[in-house]
Amino acid sequence: MEQRIVVVGAGHAGGAAAITLRELGFSGSITLVGEEAEHPYERPSLSKEYLLGKDAAPVYLAEESRWSELGVDLRLGVAATAIDRDTRTVTLCDGGALPYDQLILATGGAPRQLPFPAHPKIFPLRTTGDAKAIAAAARPGGRAVVIGGGVIGLETASTLQELGLTAIVIEAGQRLLGRNVPGDAADWLAAAHARVGVEIRLGRSVAAIEPANETLALRLDDGSSLEADLVVVGIGIVPRAGLAEAAGLPVGAGVLVDERYRSIGDANVYAIGDLALRRFGDAAAPQRMETWAHAQSSARAAALAILGQPAEAEPAPWFWTAQCGHNLQILGDPATGDTVVARGEAVRLYLRDGILVGAACLDQPRDFASARRLIGKPLKADLAGDPGTDLRKAAA
Repeated sequence: MEQRIVVVGAGHAGGAAAITLRELGFSGSITLVGEEAEHPYERPSLSKEYLLGKDAAPVYLAEESRWSELGVDLRLGVAATAIDRDTRTVTLCDGGALPYDQLILATGGAPRQLPFPAHPKIFPLRTTGDAKAIAAAARPGGRAVVIGGGVIGLETASTLQELGLTAIVIEAGQRLLGRNVPGDAADWLAAAHARVGVEIRLGRSVAAIEPANETLALRLDDGSSLEADLVVVGIGIVPRAGLAEAAGLPVGAGVLVDERYRSIGDANVYAIGDLALRRFGDAAAPQRMETWAHAQSSARAAALAILGQPAEAEPAPWFWTAQCGHNLQILGDPATGDTVVARGEAVRLYLRDGILVGAACLDQPRDFASARRLIGKPLKADLAGDPGTDLRKAAA
C-alpha cells in the first residue's frame, strides 16, 4: 500500500519537511495541513523587509506551482483538531479526517500574551497578518512601544524607527537578548539602537495598559508612564503542544523527541521546528530552538529518519538578526565557553578547553563563515585574536 505522511503545520518547518521528503525520494502521499491561508513561508522577513513594505509577499518556500509538481496535497486555512494514535487519523476542523502512516507535527508556537485586555492597537508579530496590521498602524511621526528586548522586539523597533516612528523598547531583564546572545554582542546592538534613536529601558516591566482617547497609556512598574500610538508585544512564544498532549504524547515545553525528532512516546510521530523539545549535544536538559536554521535541519533529520536513511552529522546551531543597518550572527553555544577571545571590535570567539564552541560576529561574514568551518576544533587563541590573521590559520 502507498505510504501516507501527514504534516500538521504548514509553516517553514512543515513545508521544508514536505519538500525534503520528495527530494529524498519518497513516493507516497504527503498532505500538508495549515491554519493560515498562506502557502508555507519563512518568518525572518516579517519584522524587517515585509514590515517595511519592501516585499509585496513573504518569502515563500516554493512557488505555488511547485507544490503541485511535488504532488503535495495542501490543506490551507484548516486546523487539525485531534489525533487518534490508535487509528492513526488526524481530524480537521472542517470535519475531514486524514489517515496517516507517519505524522509530522510542526505547529510551532503562539505569541506569548500580556496579562491585559486585548486592544486593536496592541499587536503580536508572528504571521503575515500581524505584520500587515502593524504596518497599517505605523504612521510616520507616531510613537511605538515594543515590549520585549529579544530578537523579534528589537528587529521590530529598528524597522518602526526606519518607518519614521519613535520607538521605545521595554525589557524586564538587565540587558537585551538575555536568552540566546552573549553580553558583548547584546551591547553592540544596544549601541546600534541608540545611534538611530531607539530608546531602551532595561529592568522595567509594564504594569498596565489603558486606552487614552486615540492612544494607549502605559504604566511601568517604577510608576513612570508612556503614551503610544501602537504597542508591539515580542515576549516569546508558547509552544503549540496542545494537540500532541491531548493525544497522550509526552510533552514539556514542547513535544519531547529523540535525536532524530521522533516522539519518545510514539515511533510513528515526529515533531520538528519550534515545537521539538530534545537534547542537543551534551546538554543536561532538553531544549527548543527557535531559528530559521533549525526549522531546516530538523525537517531534514525527520525526513531521513522516516525514510530509514542514515542520520547526517548535525550542523552547529546558528542564527542571525538584522537591526539598525547591522547583521549579527551567532554560532554554537557561547555560554558553554570558558575563554573569550576578542578578535577586534566586532568578533568574539568562545573556547572551552581550547576548542571553539561558539562565536559572535557583527558585520563580519567572512569570520563567521570561517568559524562555522572551525566549530568543534581546537584554536590557537593568540592567532585567533589577531584580526589581521585569517581565522582559518588559527586552527591548532
